[in-house]
Amino acid sequence: MHERVTVIAEIGSNYNGDLALAREYVRAARECGADVVKFQTLRKNKLVAPRLYSGDGAVSENPVYRNFASLELPDEWHYELKELADQLGIEFMSTPFYLEAVELLESVGVRSYKIASGDITFRPLLDKIGRTGKRVVLSTGASADEEISAALQVLKKAGAMDVALLHCVSNYPPAWDEMNLRAIASMQARFGCPIGISDHTPGCLVPLSAVALGASLIEKHVTFDRSQNGPDHAFAMTPGEFAEMVAQVRLLQGALGDGHKQPTASELAKQRRIRRGVYNPRTLEPQEGEEGLWLRPAPENAP
Repeated sequence: MHERVTVIAEIGSNYNGDLALAREYVRAARECGADVVKFQTLRKNKLVAPRLYSGDGAVSENPVYRNFASLELPDEWHYELKELADQLGIEFMSTPFYLEAVELLESVGVRSYKIASGDITFRPLLDKIGRTGKRVVLSTGASADEEISAALQVLKKAGAMDVALLHCVSNYPPAWDEMNLRAIASMQARFGCPIGISDHTPGCLVPLSAVALGASLIEKHVTFDRSQNGPDHAFAMTPGEFAEMVAQVRLLQGALGDGHKQPTASELAKQRRIRRGVYNPRTLEPQEGEEGLWLRPAPENAP
C-alpha cells in the first residue's frame, strides 16, 4: 500500500475578509476529511503594482490593487486560525507571497510551506523558505521542466530536504485538454520526489485520475457559495462535493493496491470452486488422473 494521499483544502481568499467565516472554513475542511487547510499570506503593496503603464507612456490606476485589500489575511488572524486547526487536528498552512511573510509563518509555527506557481522563479523567496528546513510544496503552473529543476536546486541548496511538486495548469478553470495529466508520471521519473495536483477543474475527475496516475497530494479550493464575488469562489468545490471527493480518493487508493498480480486471500479460498477438476463420469465424484469429465465442484458467478 502506498502512503496515504494528502488532501489540501485551499481556502485562498474565500473567507471574504471575515475572521468568523475563516474559522468556519477551518472547521468545514476538517469535517470534509482534508488533511491540510490552506490560506494565503499576502500584502497588496508587496505583490501588486498600484499603477499601470502603457506603451505610449500613459499611467492609470490598477483596479486589482484597489480591490486587493479584502484578500489580505491580517497577521494576528494567522495565530487564531493555527490554534483552531491544532485543536481540530488539521494542519494549518499558508502560502507566503512576500519575504517577510516567511518570518510571520515561522512565528505562527507552520509545519510546511506552499509556494505558488507564480513564484517558482522568485529565488529570494525560494531561498528563504528553503532555509527553514521544513517541508515545501511547490506548485508548477505555467512552468517547464527546466524552470522546475532550477527552483528545486535553489530550495535544496538552501536546506530544503523534503520537497513535493504539484502539477498545475494556471487557468481558472483550465480546459480539459490542457490538463496533461500524464505529466505526473514524467515529473516523478525526472525529479524523483512526491508529485501531486493543484486542480481548478470542476468536480473530482482530475483528482481521482491524478491519484490513479501516482499523485500523492491533492489541492482543491473550497467555498460555501460559488455565486459569491471573489477570485476563487466560481471554480471551488462546496464542502459536500469536497467530502465526496475525499471519500472517493480513499476508496480509490485502497483499490489501487500494490501493483503485484497475485490472488487475494478470499480468492485463494475460492480456487477449488472456480477451477475445473476431473470427475468420474458415472458417479460425478472427484477422481485422480486425466480421464473423466472436467467439471466445476459448484456453479460460480466468476467466468
